[in-house]
Amino acid sequence: MFNYVFLPTDVPVSVPKDMTKFKCLILIEREVGRDYRHAVSKVLVNSGCLYSLAWGIGCSAWDDSVDWAFLEAYDFDAYPEEKFVMTTWHEDESLEEAVEFAKHCTEYSEVKLDDILVLDFAHYERGDFIKKLYLTA
Repeated sequence: MFNYVFLPTDVPVSVPKDMTKFKCLILIEREVGRDYRHAVSKVLVNSGCLYSLAWGIGCSAWDDSVDWAFLEAYDFDAYPEEKFVMTTWHEDESLEEAVEFAKHCTEYSEVKLDDILVLDFAHYERGDFIKKLYLTA
């Protein structure tokens, strides 16, 4: 399942209930504050995101934010291996390269991550474009 969410402003993010084990491609083309980034990261971790990929402005901060949200979810203690969230950031790649990585290079242990949530922190909606990039990658 491909699910695209356009986020031109800092509004609450929710994950569709039928997405329980998924990867999330975070596209950042506008400034996003630390507190909002952390709130979104917590939602992702608590909703079953198992692979988070960030591309764009401050993408390494998103990588760190999801890592911290994961550690907080388990009180910085032991966690179930099957709940571990892999994170990557794609600072020096084109959008096309990051999308291709999201489609082809996100194997996760024994779990096949077919579902993807795309969070697009941008100034304009481009869901059709991103979906076409992903499906043809």
